[in-house]
Amino acid sequence: MGAHPGANDCPLVVHVIPSPLGRGAQRAARILVDRLNEPGVVHHRLLALFDGPPEVEIDLTLGVPGGRQTAEGFQLRVAFLLRKALARLSPCAVVAHGGDPMKYVVPALAGTTCPLAYCVIGTYAGPPQRLHDWVWRRLIARADAVVAVGYEVLDECSGRFGVTGDRATVIPNGRDPSLFYPRLPQPGAASSPTIIFVGAMTAQKEPDRFVEVVGRLRASGHSLRALLVGDGPLAERLAADAANHGVEFLGSRSDVPELLRQSDVLLFTSRPAGEGMPGVMIEAGLSGLPVVSTSVPGAATVLVDGRTGLIVDNSVDALAEAVAELLDDPLRRATMGAAARSRCESEFTLDVMAERWRTVLQSLIEPQARAGRRGRPAPAGRAANALRRSMRARRGNSHSARGF
Repeated sequence: MGAHPGANDCPLVVHVIPSPLGRGAQRAARILVDRLNEPGVVHHRLLALFDGPPEVEIDLTLGVPGGRQTAEGFQLRVAFLLRKALARLSPCAVVAHGGDPMKYVVPALAGTTCPLAYCVIGTYAGPPQRLHDWVWRRLIARADAVVAVGYEVLDECSGRFGVTGDRATVIPNGRDPSLFYPRLPQPGAASSPTIIFVGAMTAQKEPDRFVEVVGRLRASGHSLRALLVGDGPLAERLAADAANHGVEFLGSRSDVPELLRQSDVLLFTSRPAGEGMPGVMIEAGLSGLPVVSTSVPGAATVLVDGRTGLIVDNSVDALAEAVAELLDDPLRRATMGAAARSRCESEFTLDVMAERWRTVLQSLIEPQARAGRRGRPAPAGRAANALRRSMRARRGNSHSARGF
């Protein structure tokens, strides 16, 4: 891994993700890094612990083979490589995006005073374990700031893992409304409505329920097109079942915005545990699609039940009934889609997300700048000054953003 561009001129914030796989959290981290990066002021760079299919653009890598596997478990060698890399890069702050990076970043920063922000992307999906909770309480205690993507995630951080006081805040996901936007009206172009699933092919996301729902809808006489988008460990097993139910299994795609524009309803089938604030709901809303979702953390924050989408229990019957309601009522679909676009455009913008992250990072870096880091005070001081100048300039440009 080479030195980052501008290493000698600008302060650097390193954002760490597990791999370049196109999962929602990795894509969200890439979006955030691009939004925060200010050449000549403060550099933000995305580092992957493991190599893999290049579905998300990476700036820095440790060169550890990873394939399509996630960063499950713990490899001591990776922690040592990350420690060496961070010592060489001398960042003014590090952001761990999710639990997999966090468990490597904490030992990599052991013995240093480098500020650490932990972006908590979801609730804990495993069974209750006293040892697990004790370990994570210790890991999270190292974080100078804990940023939860949703309020349910924040509640778990506080109640289960002991995060208290000003260390914790909520910064919802954001998406680009110029990338995700509704399709233009096409008078006279009547066709069967399209429902779509976008997500990882994992047990947590339950894509098999999407296939089941499609089967129920077809059996009840509904004419529709069904798109299954994503990749993961369940992909091979699902392929035959999807084909049997007339579901187009598209795999991993780079044209998700266009696929959403071709669709009429997004179906979100995930189990509640493990979710935080699904970014695909925001993408669908910006694309003018109503969402039918299980009652996962974040759903009630993104969706207004009955107005921009429908939140139901985690059963195939409930999901199929809700989707059928929307398929049978084109006017209601259109009304809900327009309301979803309006809500997501005002509440979940990249500007809101980026500005709140700048505030968090400034709060971490300024104390370091004032106190001075023994032997290396410059990065923190430069970063604090740069962030202050940047935020003043943005406020001076009459930019105002509404957020949570």
